[in-house]
Amino acid sequence: MEMTVKGLADLVGISVRTLHYYDSINLLNPTSISESGYRLYSEGDLDKLQQILFFRELDFPLKKIKTMLDNPLFDQQAALKMHKKMLIEKRNGIDQMIQTIDQTLLHLKGELSMTNEEKFKGFDFNKTKYDKEAREKWGEKIVDKANNRINSWSVKEKNAKSEAMNQIFKKFSELRTQSPGSKEVQANVQK
Repeated sequence: MEMTVKGLADLVGISVRTLHYYDSINLLNPTSISESGYRLYSEGDLDKLQQILFFRELDFPLKKIKTMLDNPLFDQQAALKMHKKMLIEKRNGIDQMIQTIDQTLLHLKGELSMTNEEKFKGFDFNKTKYDKEAREKWGEKIVDKANNRINSWSVKEKNAKSEAMNQIFKKFSELRTQSPGSKEVQANVQK
């Protein structure tokens, strides 16, 4: 059973424009084109779109998704198991944050006492938008090593290092009119 781009968009709840874009970047091409020029998608295309949308839900960039799906060794069942595992981890993180919100509300009412560490339970600062970029640029091992080192710091150490970085950025703000090569700017760069 083949369906048009409009039929697929209506079924999935995705825009026709998005499907046209996926076609233009060769991420999801229609199986055929009808005599009247309509893009027609097959059951296999629906399966591929499902994979794309799972990857997108997990914030994978389209270029990376295309590379994975184009790989002849791509295993749909293994990918689905991975999606499930990652979504469960995401849900667990969200559940933890909801619990932290509930506890914070009780704390604000005076019904519960919270430590500073408990106020930030559920936040994962290792999974930032910069984490992906760092992993691509320097590799998994180096980023994991740096994250493990940072995670070994006490809250007091993290706060001290954060304050030190804030002072460095404040100083850069004060030096913004100076030449980047000036001694004072370069001394701050070294910090």
